Amino acid sequence: MKRLFFVAGESSGDIHGAHVIRAVHDIDPDVQCEGLGGQHMAAAGMTLHFDLAGHAIMGFTEVVKSLGMIRRLFMDTLARFDASPPDALVLIDYPGFNLRLAHRAHCRGIPIIYYISPQIWAWKQGRIRTIAQLVRKMLVILPFEKALYDEAGVDCVYVGHPLLDHIPTVQVSGALRDGLIIGILPGSRQQEIQRLLPVMLEIARGIRQRYPEARFVTPCVNPEREAQIRAMAEGFPLEILVGKTYEVLDAARFCLVASGTATLEAALFGVPFVILYKISPLSYWIARAVVRVDHIGLVNILAGKRVVPEFIQHEATVKSVLPTALELLDDSPARRQMLDELARVRQSLGSGGASRRAAAEILNVLTETRNGRNALPD
Repeated sequence: MKRLFFVAGESSGDIHGAHVIRAVHDIDPDVQCEGLGGQHMAAAGMTLHFDLAGHAIMGFTEVVKSLGMIRRLFMDTLARFDASPPDALVLIDYPGFNLRLAHRAHCRGIPIIYYISPQIWAWKQGRIRTIAQLVRKMLVILPFEKALYDEAGVDCVYVGHPLLDHIPTVQVSGALRDGLIIGILPGSRQQEIQRLLPVMLEIARGIRQRYPEARFVTPCVNPEREAQIRAMAEGFPLEILVGKTYEVLDAARFCLVASGTATLEAALFGVPFVILYKISPLSYWIARAVVRVDHIGLVNILAGKRVVPEFIQHEATVKSVLPTALELLDDSPARRQMLDELARVRQSLGSGGASRRAAAEILNVLTETRNGRNALPD
């Protein structure tokens, strides 16, 4: 039995990993998949040892508070490798945990495939040397990343961006067919929702004064986050939908979006939006010292300029955001320009097929590994 061990530590990685697992099984149904991830990967056929994506942690100080849990999980995973090593380890983003695990797996002779690169172009550029030493195959999803790895001597393949596979022609439910829909997307993690939802709701109240007929809709990843959002939004007419992000983006006239994967999803749906980002003061101070990019939104990084307004930390206030939100809701020159720029970003990512290309590369490594073992003398 051929065995792959996957590790994804965030909601987006769980979704992307699930599509790769399905593609792996489409190509070779006999491959057994197990690992750490989330409910999407489990539904795709992976034996889930721990819902790491469901316990996603954001920020430096938050990670410190969870070190005990992370260490126990790390040691338990190594014990699994020692008891029954997989044929290959597939790591999906989540570099703080995954690069440490890669080192231990490499010492055990387990081939490592990395899908969705750490953001070495933003911070901790030295990680590329570690990756060159440990990783058998790097599979990147942004077009400019391949050149960085080629220069470092890493066997790297650009597979395309998986969101182009994941965004179908959405059938909007009857509940979202009518009215002026405004999406409130405060993120998937408990901490970011705690920090961003209050200011998003205050901005929504300001929008309501101009557009009293507007409907405000929030998608969330699971019932736990639904309960959190419902409690925080008490007294405000916020519609909450579990697992309906794409329906909300398809129907929305405008969105308030937490920095992360949802910013690129909003761009691919062609909906004007603004980016908000808030973390703990200490985490922000550390990030300011180490991050080396001009923008935090992936859509702006891909465009090479500020296509979408970013409101970071102390700038994420009603006073700062509301005028921009109202301008983008109107049929204004700013709205039309953003729509044009979002279309260019989508075009820059090319066509779909990323998940299947990634699966094929993973299975190639798996075949090479097993053939190498079979070729060893007795």
